[in-house]
Amino acid sequence: MSCVVRIFLHDGNLISNQNLKNFGQATVSSGIQGTAPEHALEPPMSNIWSPQSCIHTVHKDSDPAWWKFGISLPNTYMYITEVQLYYRKDFAHRMDGFELYVTNTSTIPPDGYLCYKDPDSGLPNITQTIPCYQLGKYVIYYDDTGSYDNNKFFGPIIELCYVAINGCPKSFWGGNCQNICAEKCIEQNCFPGNGSCVWGCNPENCLNDICNEDTAVCTAGCKDKRTGLYCSKYNMASDGLVTQDPSGSLPASLANDGNKTSCSKTKGRYVKFEVDLKEESIVTGMYIRFGDRTTKDGHHTVYASNNSNTWSIGDVLYNGTTLPTEITFTAVFRYLIYVPPVNGSSSELELCEIGILGCPPTNYGPFCNTSCPENCRGPCDLDAGYCTYGCINGWTGNICKQECSAGSFGKDCKERCSANCLNSKCNHVTGECIGGCQDGWQGFNCSQPCPHSKFGKNCSGFCEGCLSRTCYRVNGLCDNTTSCNPGYKYSQYCNIACDDGYFGNKCEKKCNCLTEPCSKEDGICPLGGCMKGWAGESCSTGRKQQTELN
Repeated sequence: MSCVVRIFLHDGNLISNQNLKNFGQATVSSGIQGTAPEHALEPPMSNIWSPQSCIHTVHKDSDPAWWKFGISLPNTYMYITEVQLYYRKDFAHRMDGFELYVTNTSTIPPDGYLCYKDPDSGLPNITQTIPCYQLGKYVIYYDDTGSYDNNKFFGPIIELCYVAINGCPKSFWGGNCQNICAEKCIEQNCFPGNGSCVWGCNPENCLNDICNEDTAVCTAGCKDKRTGLYCSKYNMASDGLVTQDPSGSLPASLANDGNKTSCSKTKGRYVKFEVDLKEESIVTGMYIRFGDRTTKDGHHTVYASNNSNTWSIGDVLYNGTTLPTEITFTAVFRYLIYVPPVNGSSSELELCEIGILGCPPTNYGPFCNTSCPENCRGPCDLDAGYCTYGCINGWTGNICKQECSAGSFGKDCKERCSANCLNSKCNHVTGECIGGCQDGWQGFNCSQPCPHSKFGKNCSGFCEGCLSRTCYRVNGLCDNTTSCNPGYKYSQYCNIACDDGYFGNKCEKKCNCLTEPCSKEDGICPLGGCMKGWAGESCSTGRKQQTELN
């Protein structure tokens, strides 16, 4: 069996100096009255004894004494670079033989990594800075030696007046731990001083499974549909179409194959490289890698456009004399066009890799494999899936899953259902009144009043009996209540027709038709003919009366 041994060299100038005291808490084996384990974590940085600023364990014969600092957050580790110790002045003999550990458990005696053990000969310095490059959850100062005072043996006693534990929480590095370790460092664990990977890199998305052991960068390129230094981002260009003008000696497709060692090549007076994403998409940046022959001096310009023919008047995403490996922006477009500088009368472009960061408009996530919420208005947030541009009509909330509440509808649910809707309820998308309208109203959202000649539910009632055939649209009350049209009994509504056999104003006239009842308006018998003894169009004139008239 063979193994690989990695040797780490540490540059003292790169040591991180963030004090980790705020990430955990201290405990101690025992303490005399007035002291507390956390006293050792707080200033002043001094060797002067004070029960308010130092710890002092209780003498217990030969029992070991210990002081311990542990990370409070669950499943969290810290990378220790150094530990500074300030021991009580004039009591170096009690420090003699101490040990300093970084461990992953709180076990006593400590079972982790021994950073330092005080040698047997001579008294230790009461102020020490001990380098200790180790990942763990606990820092333990441990003493099981004991000492002599005035020729009398005392068991182990700890009198620490200040302890500074410097380093970074796991996955961070830098002078103030402000940088995040490369995501493809194994377990995202790197040295706090320079950010290099502690246990090497994870090459899962790297072309040919090759990555730099220190930086985690995929040196050969990326596997299918991946881009970025660590090949951890989805490459929208892989689903698109790449072209270059002029067509050149090596095809544009070589800049879109994931391989950093194969490059497209073209040369001409006017050169451009275009990526067609095939649909308008939300884009957050681009990654680009040039070959050695690319014209680099001059202005590099990156355009975004939704029309391939008018790209030169599109939005300028970048314009500068140098082009970074990665450019960050947020824009929605279909075409990305890169125009290199012109050197003299021509420009030369050797493009080895281009990556477009983002997702198609209906997807999100690290590899764009999660669908956006169906009710988003446009693309969603690429990380969390929130609806960036709001919701389509009728929906609300961060992911647009909530229907508008009762009484509201439309964009952002800001529209109110018509007060004329029955029960004030309407469709949450369109505002159409559910169940119809209040009496006196009609239309899609019940905003149209009934015409003057109609009234009631859905304007289905007619004002036929009212003078001028006009009435109040809600209940049919006649506008003119002094009388009714012929054929109707008198009331304020004029809505009761004459009984059969009666007609005219207030139904005061009687007709005597032979068969069907007469017209209630003018009394005319529809089929002609009167009952015996009656004559006239409405058969309302007795024959004797008619003879006398003649």
